Amino acid sequence: MKIATAAKPIFKDKKRRVWELDFLRGFAVLAMCFDHLMYDCSHPKDFFSNFKVGVNSFADGVYKFAVSYWKSTSDYGFRFWAHYLFVFLFLFLVGTSCAFSRNNTRRGALCGIAALVFTGATFVCKAIGFMEDGVVFGILDCIAMSILCTAALDSLTNLGAWITSPTPTKKQKAVVKAGEYINLYAPLVLGAVILFVGIFNQFWTIQFDRYFTDEHFLGYIFGKYAFGDDWFGLFPYLGAVLIGTYWGKAAYSTRASLLPALDGKWHKPVIFVGRHALIFYFLHQVVLAGLFILIGLCMGFSL
Repeated sequence: MKIATAAKPIFKDKKRRVWELDFLRGFAVLAMCFDHLMYDCSHPKDFFSNFKVGVNSFADGVYKFAVSYWKSTSDYGFRFWAHYLFVFLFLFLVGTSCAFSRNNTRRGALCGIAALVFTGATFVCKAIGFMEDGVVFGILDCIAMSILCTAALDSLTNLGAWITSPTPTKKQKAVVKAGEYINLYAPLVLGAVILFVGIFNQFWTIQFDRYFTDEHFLGYIFGKYAFGDDWFGLFPYLGAVLIGTYWGKAAYSTRASLLPALDGKWHKPVIFVGRHALIFYFLHQVVLAGLFILIGLCMGFSL
């Protein structure tokens, strides 16, 4: 008997895509873009030295709407619930994509490299005054670590991959059968536990360090403490990824759309965003800030 090093891919046809997953991912990314645009609009004095309320009625309306939108976070209003809804949706879809991937270890490693590059770039931005704290464990770091955790869990629970005998015994067949259930439901159970622990600890109210603290570094990763301009600890966010992995295995075992009748050209723009989510994540803030500044200059404001 030989021990296998990795689970077999769930799906073999790499070219087929499920349109609704790309659509939902794209919708979540567009919601993120709107959220960050509202942040820019609520801080016009960070961009324009001569911005004053009452100078331009259109600018005043946008500014007041953006401020009201962001204020609803602390008031447990619309932005509070919408933010977490779309974050969990996006991470849920990350987990669903894990069920489609041939090699989650490679995906997680590549995402980890991208996260390190992004973290380095944020600290460069911090050094020149464009950011306050930089990013220590942000959304990309969380996604990379979650994908690697998913890959590890899949390998550990896929008992069939551990048995390579050409003529398995009856006992071995029973182990394989049991392993199929364990491999399917382990992400759901573990994900629900992680999600519950994070919610029970009220992750949205945890201590936010004003300055980076070495002793809290693991706490930043696991969700006990928060730090940086972008923070997503594994508790509870890893839970959303694992639950999404279960859904991908259970609902898309044949990699076929659950809503084929709704497929069509109407969703192509949103799907394009969903299929290039990482590119949009890297570039959206620069593009939005650039457009915001350009429009402001056209309206008579000065840098």
